[in-house]
Amino acid sequence: MSKPPRRSLSGEAIFGKPHDHVNTQSDEHADTQLRDDEIPGGKGGRAGRGTREGDVHRSLYAKPETFDLIRRLAFETNTTAQALYREGLLLMLQKRGHAQGKSSEDI
Repeated sequence: MSKPPRRSLSGEAIFGKPHDHVNTQSDEHADTQLRDDEIPGGKGGRAGRGTREGDVHRSLYAKPETFDLIRRLAFETNTTAQALYREGLLLMLQKRGHAQGKSSEDI
């Protein structure tokens, strides 16, 4: 006996396009696109603190237990893991004679 056909999300029309997908939204109801200078924190300059715009990303490899501990410390001290990473970077730079007069938010 053969297996019944397998159901898929596209077959259930969950992710499939409706037959009239071209006409689902008229131009008169479309939102107006904003220019970059109209968006708060847009390309007009560096974004405010707590955002990632303008910052560089680097991966960090560590044992899962270390990340679990950092996540727990962040929770217990009502802060974020990112803030703890920056605090650690600041301490390392200060130990080596760099980052005088800077805070972890400047890192």
